Amino acid sequence: MLNMWNEAGFKLNRHLPVSSEMLPDPCIRSIVNDYVEQVETALPGLLAGFYIYGSIALGDYSLSLSDIDFVAVIRSELNSGQLVLLAEVHRTVASKSRKPNMNGIYVTPQQLGKLPHEIAPYPYYCDNRLYASGYFECNLVTWAELKESGIGIIGPDPSLLEYEVDWNELLLRMRDNLNSYWHSWIQQSSRLWTAKGLALLGREAAEWGVLGISRLHYTFRENRITTKAGAGEYALLHVDPRWHSIIQEAIHYRRGKPSIYHSIGRRRSDALAYMLYMIEECNGLAASSG
Repeated sequence: MLNMWNEAGFKLNRHLPVSSEMLPDPCIRSIVNDYVEQVETALPGLLAGFYIYGSIALGDYSLSLSDIDFVAVIRSELNSGQLVLLAEVHRTVASKSRKPNMNGIYVTPQQLGKLPHEIAPYPYYCDNRLYASGYFECNLVTWAELKESGIGIIGPDPSLLEYEVDWNELLLRMRDNLNSYWHSWIQQSSRLWTAKGLALLGREAAEWGVLGISRLHYTFRENRITTKAGAGEYALLHVDPRWHSIIQEAIHYRRGKPSIYHSIGRRRSDALAYMLYMIEECNGLAASSG
């Protein structure tokens, strides 16, 4: 079988400079072009593949709220000297544009589609810092989004990547996430005089919780992955109208529209009630699907 990561394939499948058809937003396009050019200057031949996934690839990004989520496929593991050069590239790119941030991982072809128990930790970049090793975004949702909707800047088309996502396993892990991370987040946020409790008085935390848990609801029902706003729009069609105000509020915030609430306390209580309701709904959907 032809190795899709060989040098010939790399040259044939590169798409630089990035076109407006691939990345319509000029700010995002400029950052990605700058990053790739600088990596190839500082570390020639390092990138066998470079992909954008997440909200940008799904067509639901906000320059103020979204990150540029990426998967960089590297030809071999990075040594300490290469990590120093890569960190400098990221610093330079970030200094030119504060938003949106880049967040992503550096994996070899053999690590694509794998979970933490199957591979060694890898370098990743998050919140303006390059980390030498870890398992940032190493989960089935990342691999599903990459393969189903990723944008290939360098390398083979994402749909051709040589791994498969087990959807039964993905849904099982998503249910675990629902009853661990999300349940804990809601419980902590329900206590007003705590950091999370006070944060939920603001629109950002309400949007994060309401649309985040709505994405799980969408996936349990449809066996697909969608955007936060897409999940909110979907929920408006499938949940009781009593929840529509808080869902619409979250969508409005994501899209830069004014609040529809006159009381921050009411918004907070509605967000908590909706998320608790959604936990029950999602667990019911997960149980019925097997």
